[in-house]
Amino acid sequence: MFLLTTLCALFALLAVVPVYATTGVIVPLYQFPVTSANWAPLETALSTFPSLQFYVIINPNSGPGDADSQPDPAYQTNIQTLRTHSNALLVGYVLTGFGTRASADVLQDIQTYAGWDASYGVDGIFFDQTMAGFDAEYTSYSDAVRSTAWPSRATGYVIMNPGEDIGNSDYYSLADQIVTFEQTYAEFQQESPIPLVHPAQQSVIIHTFTGPGVSNQTLSSVVTSLKSSGFASTYITNLNISQTDVYANFGSDFAQFVADVAA
Repeated sequence: MFLLTTLCALFALLAVVPVYATTGVIVPLYQFPVTSANWAPLETALSTFPSLQFYVIINPNSGPGDADSQPDPAYQTNIQTLRTHSNALLVGYVLTGFGTRASADVLQDIQTYAGWDASYGVDGIFFDQTMAGFDAEYTSYSDAVRSTAWPSRATGYVIMNPGEDIGNSDYYSLADQIVTFEQTYAEFQQESPIPLVHPAQQSVIIHTFTGPGVSNQTLSSVVTSLKSSGFASTYITNLNISQTDVYANFGSDFAQFVADVAA
């Protein structure tokens, strides 16, 4: 009887303890791989943490380049290396200009990525500058990705980036992930906590992770909070947007950041 009572109490406790989704790392990889050293920090992270999911945004030229083209040989070689890691899901960057870019151009970019050779292809699309207010045009974009066969997926993976909270938008039915925050750490502090609408589909990107009192402990604390909230993915860099392109290089905190997410 005592054992039964104890088990019932244990199950009751487990029932109220939240189970959080595993948080992955989203990487805006906007740097040209002049040599393999350029992407080496990511390659090291993929090898060091094989159980951690990475969502890597491939961006040769604010998109795939010329219509129906193949990427530069340097991209071909280095993407092939990334594809050897089962924990790397690659998505191609497509600019939508907050709904102002011509639909035909957006669809052409999707087609171009889909035409890359499977050995260095991507697995879906990252739609940057997604219009925050729902626009039905994005339905056709999502359909175009999901109806296409990609190298390692029967249906393409879709990430949209309005970069801000969009409430309980219909976008969540169109995308696997939505970036609902992309800003500086100072802005993150002001807006935190980020609204949890569908956390298992939400991503948080924080750049310019600098300032008075910011330390390795601060980074670990923020990552722990994001993981506890159940966000699908996150990216944090201490590169300062007022000084550099924050996605064209890896910050000096990248290795620790990844280790914190994996912890």
